[in-house]
Amino acid sequence: MEEKIKLSEFDILGVITLKDVQGIEKYVTPIINKGEIREYLSRSKEYYNVKSMTELAIERESLAQLLTNAKIKRNFVILENMLNCSGKVYFRKFEQFINSGKSEYAKLQLKQAEECMMEDVKNILAVLQEQGEIKIDPNNRLPGGYENSEKRAIEMDNKAMLYAFSQALKLKKSAEEVEVLTPGYGSLYIGPFLKAMYGYEFTNTLKSKYIEETMSHQDINIRDLMSSSRPFDPAKTVLLLDDNIGTGTTMRELKKDLADSGVTNIISGAIQYNWRNYYKISVGEKTDIDRFNIEEFDILTPINYAGHKLYKHAIDGLHKSGADYEAYLTLRSYRKEHSSDLEGALIRGCTSAKRSGLNLSEDMDEYIVSEKMTDEKELLPEYQNGPTEVSNPIQKEMIKRMISIVKEIEKSAFQESPSGDER
Repeated sequence: MEEKIKLSEFDILGVITLKDVQGIEKYVTPIINKGEIREYLSRSKEYYNVKSMTELAIERESLAQLLTNAKIKRNFVILENMLNCSGKVYFRKFEQFINSGKSEYAKLQLKQAEECMMEDVKNILAVLQEQGEIKIDPNNRLPGGYENSEKRAIEMDNKAMLYAFSQALKLKKSAEEVEVLTPGYGSLYIGPFLKAMYGYEFTNTLKSKYIEETMSHQDINIRDLMSSSRPFDPAKTVLLLDDNIGTGTTMRELKKDLADSGVTNIISGAIQYNWRNYYKISVGEKTDIDRFNIEEFDILTPINYAGHKLYKHAIDGLHKSGADYEAYLTLRSYRKEHSSDLEGALIRGCTSAKRSGLNLSEDMDEYIVSEKMTDEKELLPEYQNGPTEVSNPIQKEMIKRMISIVKEIEKSAFQESPSGDER
C-alpha cells in the first residue's frame, strides 16, 4: 500500500493520518470508531516520552532498519521518529557543550548528533519533495549517555509549515554569506531545514526566556552560549529566526546582546506570530503583556501561532487515545475535512491582524470576510495609531510568498481529491 504524502494533510501539530503501519505500530496511534480501527495518527506516546541518550541512539538505529526507498507516509513516520531522536540528543549534547566550557569531547559528540540530524532532515525532504533518494550512512550514529532528553516537545515540529516557510524564504545572498541563528529548543529544526535546502550553516544559542539555565546567568557573554562562533564573522549576515513570536521580548534581548558583541548585520523574524494575542492585547483583554512591534522584524509571516497550551492539551489527548486527540483539535476548529490546518493558521493570522487594525495582505480579504468578525472591540488608545498596513517591502514579499505557497498547497489538494477528504 503506497500512501503518498501531501502537505495539506498535516494538522497544526504536524501530525498526518495513514493506514499502512506494518512494523511501526509502536510509533502510531489508532483512531478507533465503533470498535474498529479507522486509521492511524503518525505519532504516539513514544514520540513525546522522555528517554535517555542511549535509548534514543538505539531507537534511531532500530528505526533505520525499517526504512525502504519509497517516498510514502510509512517512511515519513519512520524518518520523523528518527529525527525526533536526533534532535533530542543534539540539543542535550549542545547544552553539555556549553556547560562544559566547549570541551573538545563535547564538541565531538555534538558533531556526531548534528550529522545524524542533518541526514534525517535530508531524507524527510526527499519524501516531502518526492525527489532524491533516502540515504542512510551506517557510520552516522548518535552518541549515547545516561542523561535524559527534554521533557517538553519541540514546538516548531510541523514539517509542512517549516517546509513552506523555507520555500518562501529566498535571500539574495550566497550560502557562504548567511548564518542561521536560532534561540532555544522550540526552533531547533529551523537551521537544519535551511541548511539542507539552501546550504546555510546554522548556530544554536541557549539564550531564551524559556530556558532557566540562561535566565540565572544573565552576566554570561552571548558568545559563551553559542554552538559556533560563525555569527561573529563580520562577513556574515545573521539570519536570526525563532519558531514563534508572542511579545518579541526574547528577540529584542538577543539582538541587543548580539549588537553589544559587535554583530549588527542581522535579518530577524519567525515562522509564526501570535496574531490572536496581537489583537487581544490591542483591545485590553491581556493586560499583563505587551504587543510585539512588526517594525522590529524583517521576516514577517501571516501564520498564526496556536499557542503552547493548545499543543500541550493536544499531546495530552494523544496520550489517552487517537479519538481524544482528534476530538480536542476538532473542538478547537482544527483538523477540518475540507481545508488544511496550514490554511487555517493563515486565515487566523490575517483575521486577527485585521481586527487589530492591521491589514497584512489584500490577497486575504475574501477569506477574512468569510470569517465571522464577531465581538469586535475598540482598540486601546495606545494602539489606535498603530500600523494599518505592512509597508516594509521585505515583509510584504515574504507575506505574499507564504500566502501563495499555502494557496497552492490547497489548490493541489483540491485537484487531487475533489471530495475534499484529503485526510
